[in-house]
Amino acid sequence: MITKLPGYYTVEEACGVLDRSHGMICRYIRQGLLKAIDLGGQLLLEQGEVHEFQPPPRGNPNFRKQDESNPKADNDL
Repeated sequence: MITKLPGYYTVEEACGVLDRSHGMICRYIRQGLLKAIDLGGQLLLEQGEVHEFQPPPRGNPNFRKQDESNPKADNDL
């Protein structure tokens, strides 16, 4: 474990800020949604980027409610 670097969060600290699990933070990093630097095996995230991050909506996008402005022809019964 490295000492705390000013301006950076560890993955564990980012979990608390974003209210997400360790696995989700790592997934966001793998998907390129969050940038991290690897410092001796410890992933560090810039604090500003963590605070500006907007996590994608939870759940399966295939089951989310249809956009009301673009309804399908389901109403043509």
